[in-house]
Amino acid sequence: MAKILLLSTFVTSLIVLSITNSFATSGSNKFSLLDDEWDDRIIVIQRRYLHALEAYKIRNYKLAFSIWMPMANQGFSYAQADIAGLFFNGWGVKKDLEQAFIWYKKAALNKNTYAQYMMGNLYWNGHGVQVQTDTAQIWWKMAADKGYKDAQFSLPYQYCYVNHPKC
Repeated sequence: MAKILLLSTFVTSLIVLSITNSFATSGSNKFSLLDDEWDDRIIVIQRRYLHALEAYKIRNYKLAFSIWMPMANQGFSYAQADIAGLFFNGWGVKKDLEQAFIWYKKAALNKNTYAQYMMGNLYWNGHGVQVQTDTAQIWWKMAADKGYKDAQFSLPYQYCYVNHPKC
């Protein structure tokens, strides 16, 4: 039975590959036009983000904010984390830890590992939210599991601090 299921899956895969190949070689530009449009949109987003990053590097935080905010509102996690950082530090905007928390959380829920790490810091230190060390460790674990080095360092240190203050 398992051999039949495996063979059936293999044959289905071959059929899908042959259909896909026929579309690719049929002379139809429909799919390549969609790909080109997608590529163009990605390039525009990348250029816009890098323009804001250049403004940020020369400390033109208001310009960076004005570029990143629409991107953040559209769900771009890097821009969300950057907006959070501007609010956290009060760069180009009035310092607002609650807004920083809101934007870091949006980015963290969008799987941004830096934002997940920062959520741990915010919960640990009570920045923009009430101190919750258990919740901080959950956020750090999420980031650490994805390879974020600072979170990997924070977890054992904070575990030691919470459970064994003399280690």
